[in-house]
Amino acid sequence: MDGLVRPRRGILPILLGIAACVACLSGPSPWAATPEETAAAPATAAEAIPAADITARADGDEHRIQTAVQRAKQDDELQRLETSLARLSLSVNQLAQQSAEHQLEDLPIRRLESLQRHWQLYARELNDLRTRASRVARELSEDAAALTGMRAQWSATGNDAQAIAPALRERIDELIAKIEEAEKTVADPLARSLHLGRVAGELARQVREEESDVQQRIDELDRRLLSVDAPPLWQSTGRDRIALEPFGAGLRQSLAIESALARDHDAANVNLLRMLLAAALVLLPLLLWLRGRARRLVADGLVTPESVKPLSRPWAAWLVLVALFAVVFDFKGPAVRQQLFMLLAWLPMLRLLPSRLLAAVGPWAYLSAGFYLLNMLASLPVSNEFLYRSLLLLLDLVMLATVVVLFVRARREVPVGTPAHRQPVMVLLLGAAGVALSLAAVSNLLGNVSLAITLASAVLDSSYLGLVMYAAVTIVVALAQVLFIRHDVSQVAQGGRSWAQTGAQVGRALLTVAFVVILLQSFRIYRPLADMLSSALNHVFTLGALSLSLGNVVAFVAAVLVAFWVARVIRQVLQKDVLPSMSLPRGVGNSISSLTYYFLVTFGLLTALGLLGFPVGQLAIVFGALGVGIGFGLQDVVKNFVAGLILMFERPIRPGDVVDIAGLLGTVSHIGIRATIVTTFEGADVVIPNGVLLADKLVNWTLSGTRRRIELEVNTRPDVPAERTMELLQRVARELEGVSVSPAPEAFVIGLGGGLLQISLRAWTVEGVNWLLVRSNLAKNIRTALAEAGIELPRPQSEVHLGAGAADVLERFADRPI
Repeated sequence: MDGLVRPRRGILPILLGIAACVACLSGPSPWAATPEETAAAPATAAEAIPAADITARADGDEHRIQTAVQRAKQDDELQRLETSLARLSLSVNQLAQQSAEHQLEDLPIRRLESLQRHWQLYARELNDLRTRASRVARELSEDAAALTGMRAQWSATGNDAQAIAPALRERIDELIAKIEEAEKTVADPLARSLHLGRVAGELARQVREEESDVQQRIDELDRRLLSVDAPPLWQSTGRDRIALEPFGAGLRQSLAIESALARDHDAANVNLLRMLLAAALVLLPLLLWLRGRARRLVADGLVTPESVKPLSRPWAAWLVLVALFAVVFDFKGPAVRQQLFMLLAWLPMLRLLPSRLLAAVGPWAYLSAGFYLLNMLASLPVSNEFLYRSLLLLLDLVMLATVVVLFVRARREVPVGTPAHRQPVMVLLLGAAGVALSLAAVSNLLGNVSLAITLASAVLDSSYLGLVMYAAVTIVVALAQVLFIRHDVSQVAQGGRSWAQTGAQVGRALLTVAFVVILLQSFRIYRPLADMLSSALNHVFTLGALSLSLGNVVAFVAAVLVAFWVARVIRQVLQKDVLPSMSLPRGVGNSISSLTYYFLVTFGLLTALGLLGFPVGQLAIVFGALGVGIGFGLQDVVKNFVAGLILMFERPIRPGDVVDIAGLLGTVSHIGIRATIVTTFEGADVVIPNGVLLADKLVNWTLSGTRRRIELEVNTRPDVPAERTMELLQRVARELEGVSVSPAPEAFVIGLGGGLLQISLRAWTVEGVNWLLVRSNLAKNIRTALAEAGIELPRPQSEVHLGAGAADVLERFADRPI
């Protein structure tokens, strides 16, 4: 086999000794099955086996010997590892030779980054190969060590076999011979695996050294960004060798580096490539189907045509998403292929961008593809310095003129449909781009070509990728709306809208983070910023016996925020989308969503404590310490917490119930783990601790239903027949909408005092109606029916008793008009 040399069999004793040491350090043999064998420690491994156990032990050990031999002969994994190592060794040597021919000083920054990605790819493959080889070597070492111990024990038994029967002695000799043969069988693959590990280690060391050289060259170029690295443009004639070495490499060398990286990157990620290809093939018919669904949603008025515009152009949306898939796949792959896929997304991007954005960016949206192509070609070096720098200066000036026109227009007028708060942001971005392009042009003239290339490429890459990312955001928003919003207008449809909003927010956040990372990389500040943040986050603060790092604190805060956000989103989705579509008893959905919320928050807090470095397994000690505090001052908090759990499980009240708590009448609006909020009919929100709800009397008017009994009292004159009035009242109640038929309305005579006939009408409302409105309508209908029947309602009367002097008073005022 190329690149690998098989070891000689004469080193068998050394290999077996190494295997025994490895097995002792690794732990017991995986096939030490019986408790008796496990109890036999290495110190007593050479003890003789009792004669009574020889037969049983011999049968078991023979089976284990066969297992070890079969495992050693099944070397498919080892052969695959040797083949992979030979391929990697050849590829590493070829790349090292290619790097030596190119000279790192002759390569531009983008080719150096591609070369670094190539070495990192080999480092990852070698790390995976060494892990697999270590696992194979460990298994073979354990087998070899177990065989060595087994042979020593049977040899000790054979040496102490004076009182053993001849048949058992023959069995011992036969077993020792099989063990020795098995040791020879295991020794060869064991030696190969150990040799493979050594070769892989040497190859990994070579890869690290090559990657370190490339990294040093990149760091050197980053440090030279603020220094003059070429003569001024007017002194560059184009006849001399290029002053700045990275631009002396030819186009063929650059393409060779990119093509080699593409070949190895595709081979190493073939499964991911197949998955992305399958996703792209499935995505196109899905987008075509979603176009029809989007049209129906627009016709129903559930979404606006502008929000689902990308789905009306499924081919353009598909091409943009495929380009993003390619960028994701080549994130650690060749940069030129990434740029080509981004260029393919230019026309589809223009068809997907909103009209207001196209009006805002103006000609930049149409010229950006040409600028991007020229910049990509500029990254592939040319042999004439003067021609190259002249083309670069021309590109900078054209882009600068375009940015200046957009800046002046943005200062003077706001494009139609652009929110007012976004206009200052647009002006600021255009101003920053103009400053960067001006610096690039001046740097090119004065001789700082590295800075000129970096600034021009960063402005163009970030702006072009920003437009592509914005188009991708519109696709994500449209997909979220069409996938989650339903055609009905019920509460379930509103829940689907919450799904759509959440999906759109997550998509925007991910694409924004990706754009920020690309922006920082374009300006070549991502690496130093990442190193600085890594150094700061890894700094350890010591407070007595407590040691914390800033990274742990940041991770703790981030985990807490994410836990609360995820819990809130899940609760909202359960309340508005999932649970309303299920046939659950009233109030169960609120209990499920609330308990899910608190469970997720608790789980998130425990995870955050683990990230902070707190031993979560010792929380029992903390809870025990809290028990002392609970016993002194937190009884009410614990009581309310337990009461909240009881309310959620037993559900004596539910959101929306009308309750009367100690004279407080209102509607339950929220049931929390500590307190419940009741909204009175006057509009006040009253926070009531849960412990009060369980301790005091609680009247729930809607626990078993929303039906209410209405009672109205009617007074008539005694000369009106009671039966006539009662029949009239019952008829009016039966004919009123919202009054229940069963039980039927009833009327009773309840009094005869004050010269009046007092009649009470009692009726029940049906489920789901406003009983106050029904009572009001019933009173109005009774008044009208009594008037039509000629039954007068008596006016209030009062008797006044006059004394002895009342006659004189009446005579005195008799002649006065009233």
